[in-house]
Order: sequence, then C-alpha cells, then structure tokens
Amino acid sequence: MEDDDVRRMLSTAVMKKDETQHRDIVGSAVEIVLRRRRRVRMYGATVSGVAVAMGATAAIWLSGASVTAHPSPGPGASGISTVSSSKSAPAQPSQWDKEHDVIYRLPGLLNPLLPHGLHVGKNLYTPPNADFVLESPSGTNDFNLRVQAMDQRNHAMEDVCVVGGVCSHRQISGGTLYIQTKNFTADYAGNSGYAPGTGKQVLSFSDEYEFVPSSADGMVIDVTLGGTVSQEHYAATPPSDWQGQWPPPAQSGGSFNPTGDLLSPDEFAALIAKPGFGSVVTVLDPSSPVDPATLARHKAADATIAAAVKPVLPPGFTLAIAADGWGTPGDSLTLTGPSGANQFSWTAGSQVPGWRPGQACASHTEANCTSKVVPGGVVEITHSSGNGVQSAGSGLYAPGQANVPYSGGDVYTYRPDDPNGTVITLSTGEQFRDIPWAATRPTSGPNSDPGRPWPPPARDGEPFNAGGALLSADQFAALVRTPGIADVVRTVNTALDPLGGVTLQMWN
Repeated sequence: MEDDDVRRMLSTAVMKKDETQHRDIVGSAVEIVLRRRRRVRMYGATVSGVAVAMGATAAIWLSGASVTAHPSPGPGASGISTVSSSKSAPAQPSQWDKEHDVIYRLPGLLNPLLPHGLHVGKNLYTPPNADFVLESPSGTNDFNLRVQAMDQRNHAMEDVCVVGGVCSHRQISGGTLYIQTKNFTADYAGNSGYAPGTGKQVLSFSDEYEFVPSSADGMVIDVTLGGTVSQEHYAATPPSDWQGQWPPPAQSGGSFNPTGDLLSPDEFAALIAKPGFGSVVTVLDPSSPVDPATLARHKAADATIAAAVKPVLPPGFTLAIAADGWGTPGDSLTLTGPSGANQFSWTAGSQVPGWRPGQACASHTEANCTSKVVPGGVVEITHSSGNGVQSAGSGLYAPGQANVPYSGGDVYTYRPDDPNGTVITLSTGEQFRDIPWAATRPTSGPNSDPGRPWPPPARDGEPFNAGGALLSADQFAALVRTPGIADVVRTVNTALDPLGGVTLQMWN
C-alpha cells in the first residue's frame, strides 16, 4: 500500500460525516506508518497495510451543522467563560484567510500562557494532523488546537472511546474535560522483521483533551498532541522477501519526545482558564474576523500567482487561491477557464533515478494509468471519478443514480527523457454533474431528521465544470515544455505557503 492509498483512505474517512463508532487517531503514529512505507518502497520490501480511520473531534464532521459567529471578547476579557456564540453571524472568512490568520497570530497569543519552558512554533514537518509543534528542552510534540461552538461539536469523545485507547472524563471549572490517549506499537503497521520481543514496543502516541462547557453558548476547546517516543529495533536478519538495506535507516523528521506528551490534562485545564485565553479562542473561531494584514497577504499572493502563470496558461485561463482552500498547495488553487473551474495543484521534482520511457505508469498504484509520448518525454495520465457520499446509502439518490459519478479528478505527470530533467505533476478535480438527490426525504439515517433541509444542495462546493478537466493532455504537454516552468510551479506554491511548510487544518 502506497502513501497515496493511505491518504485516500483518510480522506474517505473524513467524508463519512456521521460515523462515530469506528475511528482511530491520525497524527504522528500514522506518519510513522507512512514513513515506514516510504522506506519499504525505497528498499524493495513489502509490509502489511493498515487502514487508519480519522478520529475524535478533529476528523468526524457533522453534516448539516449550522454555522454561527462568535464575537470577540471585550477589552480585558479572559478565560473560557467569556466567549459565547451568537446567532447573528456575518459571512465566514475564506478558509485560506482564516487558516493563515491563525498561523500568523496564534503563537504570539498562546506562548505567554503556556507552562514554563513550553512554546509553540510552526511545524515544518507537517504530519497529517498537526498544525504547530510544541517545543520544550526535552523534545517536541505535534500540536493542534481547535475550538467549536457547542451546537457544532460532533460528540465523538463524549460518545465512544477511540479503538485501543484509554478514555476518561471529569468535571472541571465551567464544564467537563474529556481525555483520550493511545499508544502505537511497532507492529501496528504489521510485522516487518522486528527484533524478538520488540513488536509491542511503543513507538509513538496521540493524545486528545477536550473541554465541553456547561453553558450552551460556550465554546468547545480541543487539543491533540502526538509524537515519536522511540525507534524500531529490527531483527539481526531481514525477512525472506527483503531486497534492500538491512536494517532500514532510522526514521528522521517529525516531533520526538521520549517522555510522551508535553502538556498534561491538568495543565490543559489550567491553560484554558487563564486570563488571556479568550483571545486565543477568538482567533481560532472559524467565523471570527481575519486581521487586515492577513487579507493583504492574500491579495499579494494572488497577484504573485497571476503574474507567474500568465505566460504558461492557455488564453482565457486564470489561477488563484480558492475561497475554501485548505492553505496547502494541494488544495488551495482554483483554475478557471471558459467553461468552468477545476481544483488545481502541481509540483516540480527530480526524475526518478534509472527511469526509462518504457516504465511509464509503473511508478504508482493507479490501475487506470495511460501514457502518451510527447516531445522530450512522456505524459502519464490517470483519471478517477466517484460519488463522494455514496457510502451513505443508495436511498439518498434518485432511482438508478446511486452509482453514477458526479465528481472526478485527473493527474498528468510529465517524465522527461533527460535523466536530469524535471518531473512536473499537475492534478485537477471538479464536480461535473449535479448530485441527483431523491425527491423524497430518506426514512432512516441522519437525513431523515426533519430539521435538516432536503434535498441538500446539488453541488458540493467543489469547482464545477461539466466537461471535467479543463486542461487536455496535449495542453499539459505544451505547458510543461515552457522554459522555466519548474520555477513557475515553485513560485506559485511558495505564494500559497509563505511560512515555509506549515499545513494548518481547520476542522469545523
């Protein structure tokens, strides 16, 4: 199983918006699984796959939840009891603006409140579920802090414990503190030749604390901490099917602290009760106003992107930061053309050592890959389509429409004949058909609730283009042969991610 397979499973789990019974924590432990697979792929061996479902409050969304705004505390406001929700809400800021506003402002507000010796900084390594890193003299933890209105929480930590975890709760001032911890052992990803007796060695952990206020108009405050605590110990000899270096090199990168979490539940409870934490809540609130300086950075980034791509895009096409982008190069761009729009991302990298044109489509797991010889190299083309909510049940759709795709994606990869050339990969995605909801409300499941609108919107918020991908393979081949295209790609992605690698995820 490849990294892209794991991440697709994670995305699928997120889309199961009402699932609370089968979940796991994603974080540093999953990143260890992914890094193991990178090593396995690099050295030619295989390991068992592990399906990891998104977990806890960070991942299970509530469909149909209302969105409310939460006004900033007045001068001198502090503590968890000062922030309340309001039903008269202005329009929410764009996702990109809000994420980057948190990136820029949160450390300055939070660091003075943390226990002595701790501070947060940007997470350059960016595992799947970490926005920041919590640093101390003994090591680091991945750190993710979120807030939600009471009527938007998903109740995951209140209803069920993460599989294999240890859960508890207790009353604290102003509400209830829920605690959930889980350790990940070496054999969590399958048996890969560990030294005798070390398969159950704890390699990493992921802990989550959530404060649920007693007041109906309060804010739920949630933090996840994760990190590596030790390295694998391998057997003296490799498994029989191992084909590379043994033992594999030690894992590097990511948060490491041999003693585990850097913030205890008691310290978390004390932190959120401190004077000044109300300002932290306000910044994290997804609907709170964005600082004008952040908006100015957005405007400057759009201008940089537009200038960079103008010489390489076909006439009539534009590229800009998406209104609902996630703040990362993979999700934050919208390509607009004469007929509609696509979600857009691209990367530039080095050619795989020893690659030959006859190996096209052999570099990944997509079964539907095709290739096309173009001047200077070859283009690999993959297409996927699907019904993103099909798992919810066929009764949601018009008769005969449950298995008819309404969205899709295409990936073009240019692999040059020159072994020292640059590989360009471009991905697009879109909704190309309105969702064919059933005429009558389902009689079971969450959508049977008369409080939810029926039918839901016919469009899911993705960019829409009835024709699918805006760029053809030939247009892509022409684009990648533009002199300096690698610099264009890097300029655009740098404009999206001005802090050098921070990936912030706003789960709300």
